Amino acid sequence: MTTSADDPDGPAPRRAAGRPRSEATSQAILDAVLDMIAEQGSFNTLSMEAVAARSGASKATIYRRWPTKEEMVAAAVDSIKSPVALELPHISARDDLLRLGRSIRTSLSEKEQRILRVITFEGASNAELRAHQQRYMARRREAGREVFRYWVEKGELREDIDIGIAAAMFTNTILMIMVYDHFPDLKSPDVVERVIDHLLPGIEARASGSE
Repeated sequence: MTTSADDPDGPAPRRAAGRPRSEATSQAILDAVLDMIAEQGSFNTLSMEAVAARSGASKATIYRRWPTKEEMVAAAVDSIKSPVALELPHISARDDLLRLGRSIRTSLSEKEQRILRVITFEGASNAELRAHQQRYMARRREAGREVFRYWVEKGELREDIDIGIAAAMFTNTILMIMVYDHFPDLKSPDVVERVIDHLLPGIEARASGSE
């Protein structure tokens, strides 16, 4: 399990002395949430009391980090994913995209796939959970958009591209192929390189105005 990068979005009071211990407590809580969702096949039946008992943390500790069950579940699901790739060397647009694409976690355990199915099904009718998930996704989307924005400003990519569309085409294509298995015939170890090499010719600055 990767360490969740949710601290910047959480309530300020949870940053206390003894940070390593605090992070370990947070991870124990998130792990307990994930285990219980996988075992129960639902997050609707989850309670703060049960999570506290499973994780060994007090209810007060949990509430200081995540005031609602939905916020806690969204943080737990986000912890399954790889940390957001924020530090890129900016050698070239292709190199940044390679690093960004390879940072997307594409190998999920059966348990994690089961959790995501539960969240997708039950989350469709839970507006609060969707709102918290969107908050986490917004940060991830912005990291992708920043790569395209940077190279547009540097003149390597066309200045007229829609940055949001370009980032969505890149990230979602990889996710659809490698995570959600919508195109099993396209799944391969070099899928990130293939996506980039099909995307870049259409948005590189030198292609501007060409047919």
